[in-house]
Amino acid sequence: MTEYAFFPGCIGKNVYPGIEKATRLVFGTLDVDLKDYPYSCCPPPGVVACYDKESWYTIGARNLALSEAEDLDIMTICAGCYGTLHNVWHELTHNRKLLEKVNENLDTIGMHYSGKSRPIHFVDILDGMRKEISEKKEIDLGFDVAVHYGCHYLKPSSVTGENPESPSVLDDIVGLVGCRSIEFKDRLTCCGAGGGVMSGEPDLSLRMIETKLKNIQERNVDAIINICSFCHMQFDQSQKKLKRFEIPILHLNQLLGLAFGHKQKHLGLHMNLVSNRDLVKKVKMARRVSA
Repeated sequence: MTEYAFFPGCIGKNVYPGIEKATRLVFGTLDVDLKDYPYSCCPPPGVVACYDKESWYTIGARNLALSEAEDLDIMTICAGCYGTLHNVWHELTHNRKLLEKVNENLDTIGMHYSGKSRPIHFVDILDGMRKEISEKKEIDLGFDVAVHYGCHYLKPSSVTGENPESPSVLDDIVGLVGCRSIEFKDRLTCCGAGGGVMSGEPDLSLRMIETKLKNIQERNVDAIINICSFCHMQFDQSQKKLKRFEIPILHLNQLLGLAFGHKQKHLGLHMNLVSNRDLVKKVKMARRVSA
């Protein structure tokens, strides 16, 4: 059995716990063991790094050190958490002087980080398990979906190694469970949540997500699929604020959970503000895969 340290993040644990539950169900189905540690907030760069970068590196390194002590890489389900932890890992493994300073700070709490434990976005794990996903699928969902990659999974490409201009991995994964990824205008733009925009410039944040939702609505999709708990919150809560959209929102693990035959309540779909009722009805009508 493959094993990873599991970093659920603040939003996926406290605001949308269904995302955390869906992740555990999906990876359990795929025979991947997720191990828990007493993590803190990642912490987000827009909240900490712009004020005190050394503290940002130290807190991030503390999280990484917890899993490193047991020789495990750390899996994230939020692109924001991934952006923080991956950038901290990248900088500390390329800047020996900074790593020494961070370890001086960690030494005060009896911890140490060498750079061996590496953060991995859950999508990259799923990408390497395409055969297993196809084998575990019980339902061909048949949805038309708009996929949202978000910013921090793809950028900066010099650190992530991803293609920020024409990514395809998320489109490919939804296709494995019978969904069609529908193109829409400006699909790679920011949702308006991260970078402190949601908290610091709420009106701008709402305008950004409204434009994105308009472009998606024009394509008449069944759902929006995201790979970030923070983006998930922005898409879900902003629709209620705007009072003019009603497009179901699913984290990718919730979508896979439906395809694997897990019940929608176990996946936390009922915890969204935007109703998924019609989507669940379509699941019941979808084609089941022959044994």
